[in-house]
Formats: sequence, structure tokens, C-alpha cells
Amino acid sequence: MLIKRIFLSIYLIVITILGVLKVPVTVVWGREMKYESKKYVPLWELQSEQKVGDFFEAYQLDYLRLLFELGIATLIVYVLYLVFKPDTEL
Repeated sequence: MLIKRIFLSIYLIVITILGVLKVPVTVVWGREMKYESKKYVPLWELQSEQKVGDFFEAYQLDYLRLLFELGIATLIVYVLYLVFKPDTEL
């Protein structure tokens, strides 16, 4: 039971980091929404106030990358749980 709590705690920390503190975004700007870069920002910084020329930068949340990262993190923690789970059958 202890191993389950440990891995659940690790999983919650990883999900918090990936889902709130380091969210993948695409930075675009201008009337045509020109691509500038891809980066990670905290969730509360999705409203950018940086000006490029006469336009403000906009952060577009990259949903596919976010789902992919959360899925990979879930699989890694699940596999680690299965590897370190104590055998109950002797």
C-alpha cells in the first residue's frame, strides 16, 4: 500500500508540473498570426503582454503536445508501479 501512495504522489507532482507550471504553447503575433516560437510557460501566463511591432504576442495552447506529454508521464509512472509492486502471490 505504501508503494501505491508513493507513486500516486509522484504522479500528482508530475501532472501538476506538466499541466500547470510548464504548459506547451506556440507564440504567434500579428494580424496573420505569424509563428514565432514554441515554448513552455506557466498556465497563468497564457495572456501575454509583450508587444511585437504594433501587435501583442499571443500564446496558443498546444493541446496535442500537452495530451502527449501527460499520456507519456502516465505510462511511465504506471510501468514503474508495475515493476516495483510487491508480489502478493507466493
